[in-house]
Amino acid sequence: MSLSSFIIENEKTFQGACNIKYLFMPAATKSNHLIISFSGFNGEEANGKPPHYNYVKHLRPFDCHRLFIIDDYQNGTPCYYLGNHQKLDYEVSVASLIFSFINKYKIKKSNVITCGSSKGGTAAFYFGIKYNLGHIIAGGFQFAVGDYLYDISRYTRSVVLPSITSGNTVAHKKYLNNIYYDLIKHTRFNTKLNLHIGSGDHHYDTHLKPFTNILDERNIPYNLDVQDYSDHSKIGEYFANFLIEQVARITDNIIIKDVVISEKEDNGLLVSCNVPAYFTNNKHVQYAYYLFKDD
Repeated sequence: MSLSSFIIENEKTFQGACNIKYLFMPAATKSNHLIISFSGFNGEEANGKPPHYNYVKHLRPFDCHRLFIIDDYQNGTPCYYLGNHQKLDYEVSVASLIFSFINKYKIKKSNVITCGSSKGGTAAFYFGIKYNLGHIIAGGFQFAVGDYLYDISRYTRSVVLPSITSGNTVAHKKYLNNIYYDLIKHTRFNTKLNLHIGSGDHHYDTHLKPFTNILDERNIPYNLDVQDYSDHSKIGEYFANFLIEQVARITDNIIIKDVVISEKEDNGLLVSCNVPAYFTNNKHVQYAYYLFKDD
């Protein structure tokens, strides 16, 4: 079954203050971890393209409980998982959905991982910190969300920002900025922070540094991964690898990232397996493989 068909067949709707579309993949064996993936912009919202789930393919091999949540307040309009007109009704519904799975599978909050990139990264740190969950894996996120929505495009300025805040004036921008600023500045939390960014991505200076400056002021530790790229549109490619590495480390869940088989001149075979760096650096990893002859 293709991934798109799998999503179509398994997507469900949680009914709360708002209806929340989600995809849940339970662990095949007993697991103590729940991974929650939030979605970024798809770039075509202004043209009516519906939102989609992020990092399903990358998280699918992990034998953990995995929850993917869509950001769709009304007819495809994103709300940063907050709500409409300064109400937090979407957030309340998302939190209820998350805790329904935490309670059902008896997951400790310290074993819950929130993840996402760009807009999804903002939601990952917002829910992770506000609800004091165990781990955040976030890449290239927005911190000054009000400024970002006002500046990035006509669609976000005229549709998304007013939908969330009821307007797009300086006061509305400040209101949205302060939701995140006050959260990081004043909330007490034990969440472990794993952050990713491109060295030339404009999000680095505009969003990540103000975020980490507050963490530094509060003496809150964090793991920061900076990679050599500038185009924010490449965040998915680079963040996916960071996500796999961090999930493997946190859950101690080994996966094979890829296998390369090549022939040698003496009719031998050279088999190379690529696993997350955490295992090659910290554990003694052994491989077993079988050869089948096709008659």
